[in-house]
Amino acid sequence: MNSKDLKFILAPFGVAVGISFFTLIYIFITRKLGITNLHQTLYFMPKYVLTMVGILSIITFLPIFLLSVYFLGRRGAVGQSPTLMTNGIYKYVRNPMYSGMSFTLFGLGVLFNKTAVVLTGITWLCLTYFQCKREEKELTKRFGAQYISYKNNTPLYMPKIDLMLKDFFEKDTK
Repeated sequence: MNSKDLKFILAPFGVAVGISFFTLIYIFITRKLGITNLHQTLYFMPKYVLTMVGILSIITFLPIFLLSVYFLGRRGAVGQSPTLMTNGIYKYVRNPMYSGMSFTLFGLGVLFNKTAVVLTGITWLCLTYFQCKREEKELTKRFGAQYISYKNNTPLYMPKIDLMLKDFFEKDTK
C-alpha cells in the first residue's frame, strides 16, 4: 500500500475522530453549564426559526459535501492531484468538503437542538480555516497564477449559489 492509498484511507478516520473528540468535549461542557439544548441558549428565538435554519443548512451543505467527495475522488489530500480542481462543485467554492461538513454539522445541531453539535460545527469550520490557509500556500507554489486567479474568483466556504442555479437551469434548457 502506497502513501497515497494510506492517506485516502486514514483521512476520513482522522476527521471522524476529530469530530467525535470535539463533540464529546462540548457535551461535557454544555452539561456542566446546563445548556445541552440549543433552546436553553437561544431562548429568545422561536423554535420554528431554528428548525428552518437547521433544515436549510443541511439541505444546502450536505449535497455540497457529497459533491466534493464525488468530484475530488481518490485525489483527497492536497498534493495528490496533478491538476487544479476547478470543475464540478469546485467551480463554485474552493473548499466544499470543509464547508459542507462544518455547516452540515451545524445544521444537524440546530435541527436536533443540540448545543454541543452546533459548537462542533463552528469549531470544525474554524479549524479548517487554518488548514485552508496552509493548503493555499502549497497550492500557490504548485499551480502559481492559475491558483491565484481561482482563489480570487472563487469563495473559500460559501458557494456561489446564483452561479450554481444559473448553470443548472441553463444546462436544463440546452
